[in-house]
Amino acid sequence: MNWKKWGAIVSLLLVFWVWQEWPDGRLQVVFCDVGQGDSAVVVLRSFQALIDTGANKVKLTECLSRQMPFWDRKIEVVFISHSDKDHIGALEEVRVRYKVEKIIDQPRRNDVVRFGSLSFDIIKGNEPEEGVKINGENESNARSVVMRVAYGSFSALFTGDIDTDSELALVERGVLNKTEVLKVSHHGSKYGSAKEFLEVLRPKLAIISVGGKNNYGHPNGDTLMRLEEVGTKILRTDTMGTVSLMTDGKTLEVFREK
Repeated sequence: MNWKKWGAIVSLLLVFWVWQEWPDGRLQVVFCDVGQGDSAVVVLRSFQALIDTGANKVKLTECLSRQMPFWDRKIEVVFISHSDKDHIGALEEVRVRYKVEKIIDQPRRNDVVRFGSLSFDIIKGNEPEEGVKINGENESNARSVVMRVAYGSFSALFTGDIDTDSELALVERGVLNKTEVLKVSHHGSKYGSAKEFLEVLRPKLAIISVGGKNNYGHPNGDTLMRLEEVGTKILRTDTMGTVSLMTDGKTLEVFREK
């Protein structure tokens, strides 16, 4: 057997595999199918950010392993929208499997995290919006962080689990702009996605991170109707699996698992 020949072939195959896995400079925003919960991975070259973790450790780690190169065991920043288990439950598993450089769970309004031309702009911090009434039942949702991810002309708005009161407060404050992608609040609950809110945003795509046959009736039919009325294309993790977006800052490609 010619070991040198086989060694050369294996080396070429390894180089080709690494080349295929190597980040290409485009921004990837991946909405992981974590069942009834929220988690998204933002990847730009060697930089990775995680926005919420969901509660299903197996589903999240499978998604991360598919999106990150096998040699990269570092996540630069983890953003936590709020303290509900379906948004934070798998965090400790992430910390066991990866080196997490920074966790941001209590940002304040106007905070910004930048990586080159990629920015994470905090539109609403961990504090409730002024004038929004809170009680024991809705306090954690009212504290949800709202964040805009921007890269070139591309933007995506992450809304945690805010309800219509918080949405309307943001509209009143005049801090919202049109966005290409909206991560729909509270898994498409009837308590979010107010008409006035959507009319300001006019998103081209709406991502609903939701578990199949969940006990909450998510997503709500009226919510879906309001999204359709502003011309938004709806993508759902319960029917499409993990949804991946790829952009160079100008054009956008959409991929779905099923």
